[in-house]
Amino acid sequence: QHHRVMMALFALATHFLMLTSLKISLMQLLLPQAAAFLINHRYGCHYSPPRSLAALRATSTLDDPNIQHINQLLMDKKQELLDGLLDDPSKLNEQSPLSIVAADNELRDTFLTTEQRVYETLLSSRLDLPFLNRAIVGPSEIEGAGRGLFATEDIKEGDVITCYPGDALLCELPSTDEGGEGDPFDLEDDENEAVDEVVLWGRHVPKGDRWDDDTVFDGSKSSPPLTSYAVTMSDVYSVMGHPSLDDNPAYIGHFANDGAGHLAYEMPDSPRNIEASLELGLDTESSEFGVEDNIAAYVLKSFDVANAMHQPVDDDEFHMVTVAIRDIKKGEEILVTYGPDYWISDYAGHIADAEDDS
Repeated sequence: QHHRVMMALFALATHFLMLTSLKISLMQLLLPQAAAFLINHRYGCHYSPPRSLAALRATSTLDDPNIQHINQLLMDKKQELLDGLLDDPSKLNEQSPLSIVAADNELRDTFLTTEQRVYETLLSSRLDLPFLNRAIVGPSEIEGAGRGLFATEDIKEGDVITCYPGDALLCELPSTDEGGEGDPFDLEDDENEAVDEVVLWGRHVPKGDRWDDDTVFDGSKSSPPLTSYAVTMSDVYSVMGHPSLDDNPAYIGHFANDGAGHLAYEMPDSPRNIEASLELGLDTESSEFGVEDNIAAYVLKSFDVANAMHQPVDDDEFHMVTVAIRDIKKGEEILVTYGPDYWISDYAGHIADAEDDS
């Protein structure tokens, strides 16, 4: 059964790739539309997915004064960092994030530009945002999900709820063989091939809370991998919120759960998957009904119940924020969608752990 689930997960990814042969860009093809395509194509029905993420983002944050305030503070911080270089170039290094592995820092010092260092500093910083006090962390209403994020006031669609912190950054480390000796490495150059990932810790994170790389990637007996809190910011950087840093309401976006994640783990004939599939109009008695349909059902169900999403605060991508995609009532749990990629990775980790235990 484990292998069937993994094969189905990758089969869904293959379907996405097949859609590109129809000249549909993966960047433009959003998960709800893709899942609806699979269902409509396979069953000949006409399921209409929820609004696309592009439409949601187009209508979000534009009129929210909190977003404007955050952007202004980021610009002020950026200018402060640049001005400080004129007085003392070492000041920027003292504020920029670091790996706990000295060799990684030394390598990065050979190619990291001032612009990249400023970007990393802003991405990994926690600003003073007392006006952003709209949510709290508490026990999730989702079975087995642990803690969750809850609104402490009514929140309008399009308004920022909290920030997604960059307590740690996951950064691609380039190969030292790229280009000639002494040539600087361009992190944004698609021709370069990354061979490793470096974990960079924000300077605000207490040293005792900075995990070693094995724990970041593999977790421990008491904690899941820190990478399970990772949200991609760009081709180079992902932000990761630390589960121990939960007392600042301006930076708790990493506690938002996926409202349909449980469906990705269960087999197609489980009661909850049958219920979700019937809601989509799928023929659960069909001989063709299987795990692949279950994953499509997860995608659509996840978007149906989501009331928020993570997105960069602006085009500069100096910060990640969690934004309401519909009106949220006080006390309501804030839910996002993680997407199939997250569950592919997470499920593979569970299988590996189970095999190790056996």
